[in-house]
Amino acid sequence: MRYPRTISGSILAAGLLAGSFALANTTPQRPGPQSDSTAAGTTWRIGAVKSLSALQDADALITAGALAQNLSGDAGKSLSLLDRATVIAPQAADIGLLDVIQCGTHPGCDALKREARVRSIDPHNGDVWMAELHDASTHADLARIDEALSNMARSTHFNFYFASLGRRFIAGLNRVPTLPDDPADRAGTPEARRQEQAMSMVAALAMPALQDLMHACQPGSTAGDARHKTCRDIATSMEHGDTMIANLVGLRLHEWTARDAGDRAEAVAQRRRLQWRMNQLSAIAGTPALPPTKEIATMLAHEREVDSIDAMLTDAGRPLDPPTGWQPPQPQGARPPSSP
Repeated sequence: MRYPRTISGSILAAGLLAGSFALANTTPQRPGPQSDSTAAGTTWRIGAVKSLSALQDADALITAGALAQNLSGDAGKSLSLLDRATVIAPQAADIGLLDVIQCGTHPGCDALKREARVRSIDPHNGDVWMAELHDASTHADLARIDEALSNMARSTHFNFYFASLGRRFIAGLNRVPTLPDDPADRAGTPEARRQEQAMSMVAALAMPALQDLMHACQPGSTAGDARHKTCRDIATSMEHGDTMIANLVGLRLHEWTARDAGDRAEAVAQRRRLQWRMNQLSAIAGTPALPPTKEIATMLAHEREVDSIDAMLTDAGRPLDPPTGWQPPQPQGARPPSSP
């Protein structure tokens, strides 16, 4: 028996099993919030947004903001709900970063101002420079790009706060009736549906695009080659990030900025180990060995995604390291991992 699949491995991790060069040129496809496109689902979302937005509770407000995404007549309602949450919880870096990311999707919204505020409460997180880097890249402002990268290089971690946001969304969804049953979800329970919906919302809303960083550090250009040390320091920060996607991108930067052949081989080997773990997780997710509620509970019990994956695989008796000769599957049209 296979249960409904949850979204795991950086919540999504589409394309990351290959860890190919294509990662530098594409954004993983993000699912929309798992809230049903039927009339019943839309009616439920409208009611949930109305109920949650009336509460003076940060978790309820960010959940309402997530559910309001793409509703007819939204016109900035989702962002205003997130802004209210930041007022209630001004020291919550996870809510602040979600607000920055969503601001970037609304024309005319000042993401830089919001990001500067989050920077004051989460100064060692490299992710608090992503909006600045994006704006500088959009305007081809090389001086600002270098400044943003230098600030990222001084960070100690690269956190998206997927686990804490997941817990907040679950808390918010617990305040409203459960989403109407999906007839195909035979094994689902109200608790499981809320958990899966919460993590789908994290995947859809809380993962920043990383192309600007990859392009800025890509070797082969004068600017990219000049940023060798800066990008290597960013790689170290990302390898300590809380999501698999940050870890994998960090290892790609590590490869690009390797000191020598041995250093590069170390990055390739570590990336291969992470890809193996993703492969093993995919094999057991949604089976009796790892039903959705157990998978999500394990994810939310760890702040770093790689730690949660290791715990799931260990519990299922799966090896954490790949056998000799194993190589990750390549997506169609991707270059092999050895490509520069």
